[in-house]
Amino acid sequence: MKHHNYIRPHWIQSPGWLHVTVPKSVKNELIESMKTPDGDARSDLKGHLSEEYHLPITKEISRFTKNLAHRYCNEFGTGHLHLQSHPKNINSGVKLDFELEKLWVNYQKKYDFNPSHIHSGTFSFVIWVKIPYDLKEEHKLYPKVREKETSLFYFQYITPEGPLGCHTIPLDSTWEWEMVFFSAQLSHGVHPFYTSDESRISISGNLFTK
Repeated sequence: MKHHNYIRPHWIQSPGWLHVTVPKSVKNELIESMKTPDGDARSDLKGHLSEEYHLPITKEISRFTKNLAHRYCNEFGTGHLHLQSHPKNINSGVKLDFELEKLWVNYQKKYDFNPSHIHSGTFSFVIWVKIPYDLKEEHKLYPKVREKETSLFYFQYITPEGPLGCHTIPLDSTWEWEMVFFSAQLSHGVHPFYTSDESRISISGNLFTK
């Protein structure tokens, strides 16, 4: 017999992001690319940053991010993605493929910030190369603040109830050569840091549907 007052919880799930450790081959290739950037990228980007430069699309990072795109689809599906080309393929049984088309490096100085924004394409990523400050020292600046957000990276999203939700990543030196890989339509940003005169260095890119 069924009981009408039987309670069965059902979660409403939203897609997330992949946390990835960058392989040595990709790391070495990117270090070489950073030595010869392709020109100033600031006019194409949202960041209020001192320096941003285009990077060449090279073999290892291209292959690596393509594999991550397929891994993301396996984990989270494709229904929510911005498939800017060949949308008919979603329901036709044709296997989607992805290609890295934009790559750049960010040199973020003290007080620089990246406001909340989305990217073009289907997937985006951020790789942190250098994080020059001590997160504990950053948090000492505002000791009475309940939720300390100085220097943090964040995702913003609409919750199932309607309000804006926020997921933060507490960036410190343990995040060097770590990576987040996510839907390009997922809003994200970076708060400023205050306690170091060195640059926080990161590499970002966009993949598009083929």
